[in-house]
Amino acid sequence: MRSGKLKTRRYKVRRSGRGWVILLALGLLLLAGAYFFRSGQDLLLMEPTPTLSPQERSGDERTLTLPGQTWYALQLGVFDTENSARQLAERFMSRGAGGYVTNDSPYRVLAAAYETRADAQAVLSQLKALHGVEAYVHEMHTDEIVVKVSGQAAQLTALEDAYDTLSQTADYLSSLSQGLDQHTMEEESIRAALRSQKNTLSALEERLQKLFGENAHAAVKEVRQMLSALSDGLTEAASAQGEVLLGARIKHCQLLCIHRLGAYAALLAK
Repeated sequence: MRSGKLKTRRYKVRRSGRGWVILLALGLLLLAGAYFFRSGQDLLLMEPTPTLSPQERSGDERTLTLPGQTWYALQLGVFDTENSARQLAERFMSRGAGGYVTNDSPYRVLAAAYETRADAQAVLSQLKALHGVEAYVHEMHTDEIVVKVSGQAAQLTALEDAYDTLSQTADYLSSLSQGLDQHTMEEESIRAALRSQKNTLSALEERLQKLFGENAHAAVKEVRQMLSALSDGLTEAASAQGEVLLGARIKHCQLLCIHRLGAYAALLAK
């Protein structure tokens, strides 16, 4: 009898131990999943589109990357209220500054963005010496974001193309802005380049709309909104009257692109 009771007790202890091991393993898996989700490494599942060809409908899984970026913007002021910030922005846009206002408090008024701090500091010094403008260098940094996506091949290709185009747009607009400011590009060629870039962005937005529809993942909807906002901004820039306002609108679009990409990266990293 004692031997049987002893065996029974040992059996119960072993069973309990295995249960704790399983629970511990599940807990570790959940923690690992939470980590990857916060790091932007989660798998985004895209809803299928029934109207695609068999080749386009084939399932696929890819890793998409938004490269990290660092820009140095000239900050003209910081305000608690958006209205005050926009009043200052409008005054400076008439003088060729981007006049971009960030959409969260505190509201920053930004004039232009440069690839290096030295370039931003040089322009800042000129503004102060020649025009008496007080400004500060504001660093705009976006961490690299890597996203795993799963869906139909055509969907993932369109999203990948959108990522590539958006990550290059700020650089492209910077080159146009410098070409205008330094008079190394003709004004009409710059306007033509803006219209061409606008067409590219609009085509990408329409492509995403067709492939993903209205029930798209939040990450796709935000990309579409960025493409649409930049398309509208480039349309306005290309039709701006005079060289000064043209330069201001280009700088504004560049700052819009940098700021929205930073917000998008933060969204994916949550």
